[in-house]
Amino acid sequence: MHRLYFLRHGETNINVEGGRFQGQIDTPEADLTENGIEQARQARREFARLGFSYELVYSSPLNRAVRTAVLVSGRPQGEIILDSRLLEMNFGPLEGMTWDHMEPSKYRAMMEDFGNYYPGPGMESGVQLLARVSSFLEDMKQQSAESALVSTHGGTIRAMLTHLHQIDYRRFWKNPVGNCAWFELTLVDGKWVLTGQDTKKERDPEALES
Repeated sequence: MHRLYFLRHGETNINVEGGRFQGQIDTPEADLTENGIEQARQARREFARLGFSYELVYSSPLNRAVRTAVLVSGRPQGEIILDSRLLEMNFGPLEGMTWDHMEPSKYRAMMEDFGNYYPGPGMESGVQLLARVSSFLEDMKQQSAESALVSTHGGTIRAMLTHLHQIDYRRFWKNPVGNCAWFELTLVDGKWVLTGQDTKKERDPEALES
């Protein structure tokens, strides 16, 4: 594998509402909105305009990511390779809850000291998220295909950027990754390098989005 195109899923109903932990929710409220579907179609047109091509398509198993992968790639769902390492961060019992349900000290740690953030049993830590995303990136170096599209989530993309030393843990959730924002990675001397990205921003750069 020589090139990866990481893409965040299109807008969901929970994204529109804002202020809630979406995490690994896979119910209708986490499905793409009509605007999210159009964002994916726009991404497909943009990829064609930029001349991006890919032999394989990977996706998080969550419906919002799979639907985005299908819409952007134009390939049937059966050709999409699902990989659980691309899932959004697991917020455990807080998924679907508003942010103020998290204990203030833990919320502060998550937003300001993500590298040391450990929420407790049933919830994923920052280190665990980075480990599984890093594992995916390392495995992609061994793939024989030239390039791949990777449909995933905001937290997963931030973990990828952290792995590449493009962002640090102190501003993990404050780095904007808009719906259907894309990031191009190129393998250079055995290391993934960020070689391109678009400029889509979240509505609120300080907001936690997934």
